[in-house]
Amino acid sequence: MNRSSYEVAESFEKILAGSDCLILKNDNDMNILKQRDPIWYNSLKSFSVNSIVMYSLKFNEEIVGFIWAINFNTENALKIKETLELTSFFIGSAVANHQLLKRLEVMSMVDMLTGVKNRNAMNRRVDKFIDDKINPVQTLGVAFADLNGLKILNDSQGHTAGDILLKKAAALLTSVFYDSEIYRAGGDEFMILCFGISNDELERRVEKLKSISESSGNVSFAVGCAFETGDIDIHRAMILADEEMYNDKQQYYKKFPERRRQHSL
Repeated sequence: MNRSSYEVAESFEKILAGSDCLILKNDNDMNILKQRDPIWYNSLKSFSVNSIVMYSLKFNEEIVGFIWAINFNTENALKIKETLELTSFFIGSAVANHQLLKRLEVMSMVDMLTGVKNRNAMNRRVDKFIDDKINPVQTLGVAFADLNGLKILNDSQGHTAGDILLKKAAALLTSVFYDSEIYRAGGDEFMILCFGISNDELERRVEKLKSISESSGNVSFAVGCAFETGDIDIHRAMILADEEMYNDKQQYYKKFPERRRQHSL
Protein backbone atom coordinates (compact mmCIF):
# COMPACT_ATOMS: atom_id res chain seq x y z
CA MET A 1 0.00 0.00 0.00
CA ASN A 2 3.08 2.24 0.22
CA ARG A 3 1.86 3.54 3.59
CA SER A 4 3.21 3.31 7.10
CA SER A 5 1.06 1.58 9.71
CA TYR A 6 0.38 4.97 11.27
CA GLU A 7 -0.79 6.43 7.94
CA VAL A 8 -3.12 3.46 7.44
CA ALA A 9 -4.62 3.91 10.91
CA GLU A 10 -5.09 7.63 10.29
CA SER A 11 -7.15 6.83 7.20
CA PHE A 12 -9.53 4.70 9.28
CA GLU A 13 -11.07 7.77 10.89
CA LYS A 14 -11.97 9.06 7.43
CA ILE A 15 -13.42 5.65 6.54
CA LEU A 16 -15.64 5.63 9.64
CA ALA A 17 -16.83 9.16 8.76
CA GLY A 18 -17.65 10.13 12.33
CA SER A 19 -19.31 6.84 13.25
CA ASP A 20 -18.04 4.28 15.78
CA CYS A 21 -18.85 1.38 13.48
CA LEU A 22 -18.78 0.43 9.79
CA ILE A 23 -20.51 -2.70 8.44
CA LEU A 24 -20.04 -3.67 4.80
CA LYS A 25 -21.75 -6.98 3.99
CA ASN A 26 -21.41 -7.32 0.22
CA ASP A 27 -19.76 -5.94 -2.90
CA ASN A 28 -22.35 -3.20 -3.15
CA ASP A 29 -21.56 -2.06 0.41
CA MET A 30 -17.82 -2.36 -0.28
CA ASN A 31 -18.19 0.39 -2.87
CA ILE A 32 -18.57 2.77 0.10
CA LEU A 33 -15.05 1.83 1.14
CA LYS A 34 -13.90 2.21 -2.45
CA GLN A 35 -15.13 5.80 -2.44
CA ARG A 36 -13.63 6.67 0.96
CA ASP A 37 -10.26 4.93 0.58
CA PRO A 38 -9.62 3.33 -2.82
CA ILE A 39 -6.06 2.31 -1.85
CA TRP A 40 -7.19 0.20 1.11
CA TYR A 41 -10.17 -1.08 -0.89
CA ASN A 42 -7.88 -2.37 -3.65
CA SER A 43 -5.58 -3.95 -1.07
CA LEU A 44 -8.49 -5.76 0.60
CA LYS A 45 -9.95 -6.93 -2.71
CA SER A 46 -6.55 -8.33 -3.73
CA PHE A 47 -6.89 -10.63 -0.70
CA SER A 48 -10.48 -11.56 -1.60
CA VAL A 49 -12.08 -9.55 1.18
CA ASN A 50 -15.80 -9.19 0.41
CA SER A 51 -17.18 -8.03 3.76
CA ILE A 52 -15.87 -6.15 6.74
CA VAL A 53 -17.11 -4.87 10.08
CA MET A 54 -14.94 -2.25 11.82
CA TYR A 55 -15.12 -0.59 15.24
CA SER A 56 -13.07 2.23 16.68
CA LEU A 57 -11.51 1.59 20.07
CA LYS A 58 -12.25 4.56 22.31
CA PHE A 59 -11.49 5.62 25.85
CA ASN A 60 -12.97 8.85 27.20
CA GLU A 61 -14.07 9.73 23.66
CA GLU A 62 -10.49 9.48 22.39
CA ILE A 63 -9.68 6.96 19.66
CA VAL A 64 -6.87 4.64 20.76
CA GLY A 65 -7.15 2.03 17.99
CA PHE A 66 -9.34 0.02 15.66
CA ILE A 67 -10.66 -3.53 15.47
CA TRP A 68 -12.29 -5.29 12.54
CA ALA A 69 -13.36 -8.65 11.16
CA ILE A 70 -13.36 -9.62 7.49
CA ASN A 71 -15.38 -12.10 5.42
CA PHE A 72 -17.72 -12.71 8.33
CA ASN A 73 -20.97 -14.65 8.18
CA THR A 74 -23.34 -11.88 7.11
CA GLU A 75 -26.31 -13.78 8.54
CA ASN A 76 -24.80 -13.16 11.97
CA ALA A 77 -24.00 -9.50 11.33
CA LEU A 78 -25.97 -8.25 14.34
CA LYS A 79 -24.36 -10.76 16.73
CA ILE A 80 -20.88 -9.97 15.38
CA LYS A 81 -21.56 -6.24 15.70
CA GLU A 82 -22.62 -6.65 19.34
CA THR A 83 -19.60 -8.85 20.09
CA LEU A 84 -17.15 -6.36 18.57
CA GLU A 85 -18.87 -3.48 20.32
CA LEU A 86 -18.37 -5.12 23.71
CA THR A 87 -14.85 -6.27 22.82
CA SER A 88 -13.88 -2.78 21.65
CA PHE A 89 -14.86 -1.37 25.06
CA PHE A 90 -12.54 -3.71 26.96
CA ILE A 91 -9.66 -3.47 24.48
CA GLY A 92 -9.98 0.34 24.35
CA SER A 93 -9.72 0.50 28.13
CA ALA A 94 -6.71 -1.84 28.13
CA VAL A 95 -4.91 0.16 25.41
CA ALA A 96 -5.58 3.46 27.19
CA ASN A 97 -4.31 2.00 30.47
CA HIS A 98 -1.15 0.75 28.72
CA GLN A 99 -0.56 4.18 27.16
CA LEU A 100 -1.04 5.86 30.54
CA LEU A 101 1.46 3.54 32.20
CA LYS A 102 3.96 4.21 29.40
CA ARG A 103 3.54 7.97 29.83
CA LEU A 104 4.00 7.66 33.59
CA GLU A 105 7.10 5.51 33.02
CA VAL A 106 8.57 8.14 30.71
CA MET A 107 7.75 10.90 33.21
CA SER A 108 9.43 8.93 35.99
CA MET A 109 12.59 8.27 33.96
CA VAL A 110 13.03 11.34 31.73
CA ASP A 111 13.84 14.92 32.67
CA MET A 112 10.94 16.77 31.06
CA LEU A 113 12.93 20.00 30.61
CA THR A 114 16.04 18.71 28.84
CA GLY A 115 14.85 15.40 27.40
CA VAL A 116 17.75 13.41 28.89
CA LYS A 117 17.21 10.78 31.57
CA ASN A 118 16.62 11.95 35.14
CA ARG A 119 18.20 11.11 38.50
CA ASN A 120 15.69 8.34 39.17
CA ALA A 121 16.70 6.64 35.91
CA MET A 122 20.37 7.17 36.79
CA ASN A 123 20.03 5.45 40.17
CA ARG A 124 18.13 2.55 38.64
CA ARG A 125 20.73 2.20 35.88
CA VAL A 126 23.61 2.12 38.38
CA ASP A 127 21.81 -0.52 40.45
CA LYS A 128 21.10 -2.59 37.35
CA PHE A 129 24.73 -2.33 36.28
CA ILE A 130 25.90 -3.62 39.65
CA ASP A 131 23.37 -6.48 39.65
CA ASP A 132 23.95 -7.53 36.04
CA LYS A 133 26.44 -10.35 36.36
CA ILE A 134 25.31 -12.10 33.17
CA ASN A 135 26.29 -9.41 30.64
CA PRO A 136 29.34 -7.65 32.09
CA VAL A 137 30.91 -4.86 30.03
CA GLN A 138 34.61 -4.75 29.23
CA THR A 139 35.12 -1.01 29.61
CA LEU A 140 33.24 1.86 31.22
CA GLY A 141 33.71 5.60 31.02
CA VAL A 142 31.96 7.91 33.48
CA ALA A 143 31.85 11.68 33.09
CA PHE A 144 30.32 14.38 35.25
CA ALA A 145 29.56 17.78 33.72
CA ASP A 146 28.51 20.67 35.93
CA LEU A 147 27.00 23.69 34.20
CA ASN A 148 28.80 26.87 35.23
CA GLY A 149 26.85 30.04 35.89
CA LEU A 150 23.32 28.65 36.09
CA LYS A 151 22.57 30.24 39.48
CA ILE A 152 23.87 33.62 38.32
CA LEU A 153 21.66 33.45 35.25
CA ASN A 154 18.60 32.39 37.26
CA ASP A 155 19.16 35.25 39.72
CA SER A 156 19.84 37.91 37.11
CA GLN A 157 17.55 36.95 34.22
CA GLY A 158 15.03 34.56 35.73
CA HIS A 159 14.42 30.83 35.58
CA THR A 160 13.15 30.94 32.00
CA ALA A 161 16.63 31.98 30.86
CA GLY A 162 18.10 29.28 33.09
CA ASP A 163 15.82 26.66 31.53
CA ILE A 164 16.96 27.69 28.05
CA LEU A 165 20.59 27.32 29.16
CA LEU A 166 19.90 23.85 30.55
CA LYS A 167 18.31 22.78 27.25
CA LYS A 168 21.32 24.06 25.33
CA ALA A 169 23.66 22.24 27.71
CA ALA A 170 21.76 18.95 27.26
CA ALA A 171 21.80 19.38 23.48
CA LEU A 172 25.55 19.98 23.55
CA LEU A 173 26.14 16.90 25.69
CA THR A 174 23.98 14.82 23.35
CA SER A 175 25.93 15.99 20.32
CA VAL A 176 29.26 14.98 21.87
CA PHE A 177 28.16 11.81 23.69
CA TYR A 178 25.68 10.77 21.00
CA ASP A 179 26.06 7.03 21.67
CA SER A 180 26.14 7.21 25.48
CA GLU A 181 23.61 7.42 28.31
CA ILE A 182 23.11 10.98 29.58
CA TYR A 183 21.44 11.77 32.90
CA ARG A 184 20.54 15.00 34.64
CA ALA A 185 21.88 14.11 38.07
CA GLY A 186 20.88 17.39 39.74
CA GLY A 187 19.92 20.97 39.07
CA ASP A 188 22.97 21.88 36.99
CA GLU A 189 24.84 18.57 36.99
CA PHE A 190 24.85 15.83 34.37
CA MET A 191 26.32 12.35 34.37
CA ILE A 192 27.31 10.41 31.25
CA LEU A 193 27.84 6.64 31.11
CA CYS A 194 29.93 5.42 28.16
CA PHE A 195 29.97 1.66 27.60
CA GLY A 196 32.54 -0.08 25.43
CA ILE A 197 34.62 3.06 25.03
CA SER A 198 38.41 3.38 25.17
CA ASN A 199 40.17 5.70 27.59
CA ASP A 200 41.59 7.73 24.71
CA GLU A 201 38.15 8.17 23.16
CA LEU A 202 36.65 9.18 26.50
CA GLU A 203 39.31 11.84 27.04
CA ARG A 204 38.94 13.02 23.44
CA ARG A 205 35.23 13.57 23.90
CA VAL A 206 35.71 15.35 27.22
CA GLU A 207 38.20 17.70 25.57
CA LYS A 208 35.78 18.23 22.69
CA LEU A 209 33.01 19.07 25.16
CA LYS A 210 35.25 21.60 26.92
CA SER A 211 36.33 23.12 23.62
CA ILE A 212 32.79 23.51 22.32
CA SER A 213 31.50 24.88 25.62
CA GLU A 214 34.32 27.43 25.81
CA SER A 215 33.54 28.69 22.32
CA SER A 216 29.76 28.59 22.69
CA GLY A 217 29.59 31.87 24.58
CA ASN A 218 27.03 30.97 27.23
CA VAL A 219 27.34 27.22 27.90
CA SER A 220 30.28 26.48 30.18
CA PHE A 221 31.00 23.11 31.81
CA ALA A 222 33.25 21.91 34.58
CA VAL A 223 34.00 18.32 33.56
CA GLY A 224 35.56 15.29 35.18
CA CYS A 225 35.86 11.72 33.93
CA ALA A 226 37.07 8.29 35.00
CA PHE A 227 37.78 5.10 33.07
CA GLU A 228 37.35 1.52 34.27
CA THR A 229 38.29 -1.78 32.67
CA GLY A 230 38.55 -5.34 33.88
CA ASP A 231 36.97 -5.59 37.34
CA ILE A 232 34.73 -2.52 36.92
CA ASP A 233 33.54 -0.62 39.98
CA ILE A 234 30.99 1.93 38.81
CA HIS A 235 30.78 3.64 42.20
CA ARG A 236 34.54 4.15 42.25
CA ALA A 237 34.41 5.60 38.75
CA MET A 238 31.59 7.95 39.73
CA ILE A 239 33.51 9.19 42.79
CA LEU A 240 36.70 9.79 40.79
CA ALA A 241 34.84 11.58 37.99
CA ASP A 242 32.99 13.75 40.50
CA GLU A 243 36.24 14.68 42.27
CA GLU A 244 37.88 15.60 38.96
CA MET A 245 34.86 17.71 38.04
CA TYR A 246 35.10 19.51 41.39
CA ASN A 247 38.78 20.28 40.75
CA ASP A 248 37.89 21.57 37.29
CA LYS A 249 35.21 23.76 38.90
CA GLN A 250 37.82 25.19 41.32
CA GLN A 251 40.09 26.05 38.39
CA TYR A 252 37.16 27.79 36.73
CA TYR A 253 36.62 29.99 39.79
CA LYS A 254 40.33 30.75 40.01
CA LYS A 255 40.10 32.00 36.45
CA PHE A 256 36.88 33.92 37.15
CA PRO A 257 36.95 34.76 40.88
CA GLU A 258 34.15 37.31 40.53
CA ARG A 259 31.79 34.53 39.49
CA ARG A 260 32.57 32.59 42.68
CA ARG A 261 31.45 35.60 44.68
CA GLN A 262 28.26 35.98 42.68
CA HIS A 263 27.60 32.23 42.80
CA SER A 264 27.69 32.22 46.60
CA LEU A 265 25.16 35.03 47.00
